[in-house]
Amino acid sequence: MNLTSVARILVPPLLLAACSGVVKIESANQNSRVDYVVIHATAENFAESVRLLTTPTGNPVSSHYLIPAENDPTYDRRRLRLHQFVDEHSRAWHAGQSYWHGETALNDRSIGIEIVNELDCVAAPDVDLDGNPGLPQCEFPPFTEAQIDLLIELLHGIQERFPEIDPLDFVGHSDITIMHRSDPGAMFPWHRLHLAGIGAWYDEETRLRYQSRFARQPPPVDRLQDALLALGYQVETTGELDTQTRFAVRALQLRFRPADHSGNPDVETMAILWSLLEKYRPDELLKLD
Repeated sequence: MNLTSVARILVPPLLLAACSGVVKIESANQNSRVDYVVIHATAENFAESVRLLTTPTGNPVSSHYLIPAENDPTYDRRRLRLHQFVDEHSRAWHAGQSYWHGETALNDRSIGIEIVNELDCVAAPDVDLDGNPGLPQCEFPPFTEAQIDLLIELLHGIQERFPEIDPLDFVGHSDITIMHRSDPGAMFPWHRLHLAGIGAWYDEETRLRYQSRFARQPPPVDRLQDALLALGYQVETTGELDTQTRFAVRALQLRFRPADHSGNPDVETMAILWSLLEKYRPDELLKLD
C-alpha cells in the first residue's frame, strides 16, 4: 500500500480538502515556533521607539509589539493602543545575542514586547583585575497601570495562542543578556503578572524554608553557579564569585527580588533561586543535591 492510500484511509475527509490544487494534511510531527516571550523597556520615548523599531538603521532592531506610555508627549492619543510591527509567526530582531536555559539566538523562537519606559543605565566606572566591568548604575522609572493592564491583556492572548510556553520562559531582556541589559528593570511588576496567571514566581513558604537552611549553611559558589545555570542563566561554573556570576545574580534579583539588586548572592537570593528550581525545575534541582 502506498502513502497516498494510507492517507486516504487514516485522514478524515475534511483534512483532504484542496485549495488551488494544494492538499492539506495536518501532521502531528510539529510544534510552535514560539517558546519564549521577552519583555523589554525601550529607554526611549514613543516616537523614537517607533522610529528605531520600524525603520532601517545602522543597527536594525524590531519587536512584535510596542506598548506606549500615556504621559509621553510624543504619544498623541488619549488612551493607550497596542502597536504591532511584526507578525507573531515571523522573527523580529529584539533579543540579539541571547541565552536562556540552554537555548541561544532567542529571536528565532520568541515574541518580543517593548514597553515605553525611559530607564537610564550608566556603565560602572570600575573594572575588576581581569578588566571586566562592574555592575551598571540605573534609574528605573515606574510603569503605569494602563501599560501593565494592556500588557496583561496581550499576554493572556499569547498564552491562548501558544499554551506550551513555560512560566519561566516569560523572561526579561536582562534574563537573556545578563552582561549587557537591565530592562525591563526593577520597577517592572513580575509578581503582578504572576498573580494574573502569567509567568513564574516562588512560593513564600518554600523560600522561608530554604532561607532558614542556608542561614546555617549557605551553598558554595560552584553550586550557586550550577543552580543559576539550571534555572536558565548563562553562567560558567568556575567556583569563583566572578563578574558573570554577579551579573547573573543581579538579573535574578531584578526579576524576583527587585528591592535589592546589588548582585550580592545573599541568603534570601539563594533561597529564592532554590525555591524556583523546586517549583519549576525539580528534576534539575535533584542533580544539585
